[in-house]
Amino acid sequence: MNVTLKVAGMHCNGCSTNLEKMLNKREGVLSAKVSLEDAAAVVEYDESKVDLAGLREVVENCGFDVAD
Repeated sequence: MNVTLKVAGMHCNGCSTNLEKMLNKREGVLSAKVSLEDAAAVVEYDESKVDLAGLREVVENCGFDVAD
């Protein structure tokens, strides 16, 4: 499954790089690409291993918010 999460609070390339690394480390994430310019994370994941709430948790643990 693919999802695009709107991410609020990223201010620099370091922010987006760190979030991308943390998302890619999460079990069940097949790939994650984070764009500072788009303020978004595009995540491909295995629904049997992680859900949307789990992805939001990673974003929030990195200090950012997921906008609805």
